[in-house]
Amino acid sequence: MSPAVRDYLVFQCGWAACVAFGNRGALLALLVFVPLQALWPARRRTREWLLVSGFSIAGVAMDTGWQAIGLLSFTGQLVLGIPLWLVVLWLLFSGTLFHSLAFLQQRLLLAAILGAAAGPLSYLAGMRLGAATSTHDAWTVALAMAPAWALLLPALAYAARPPTPGDTTT
Repeated sequence: MSPAVRDYLVFQCGWAACVAFGNRGALLALLVFVPLQALWPARRRTREWLLVSGFSIAGVAMDTGWQAIGLLSFTGQLVLGIPLWLVVLWLLFSGTLFHSLAFLQQRLLLAAILGAAAGPLSYLAGMRLGAATSTHDAWTVALAMAPAWALLLPALAYAARPPTPGDTTT
């Protein structure tokens, strides 16, 4: 099994644990899936750890914004304005940009299209599973999120590109 496929499967298992079981699932994901994702494909360099952290902070800020404007309301005890399970999802998702989603690093238009479609769909799936609610219908939620995801995913994919030759960042 390729590292990209393993990374994809680990992320999907972590997503399911977090969305289905909330903060209890997040603890499982922190103990099992985050370490697997971090260590399985290859040892992460310091640069990747910093980017995963930064990407996660950006995602937490975006989700905090969705909640602040009343687009979504997340279930579970809040940490940093959103539940722990959502913070863990951002850690897992951010790691995929270096492995299972690495193909997007050179395909930024595709990243924008996938972001506009798949980003909102993930939230809608979470809503169907009871992890979030909204006073708005599903189409309104999806259409409100699509532009943000169309910008966010290619920006993250671009930032995740390997350093250029001569870059001394490790």
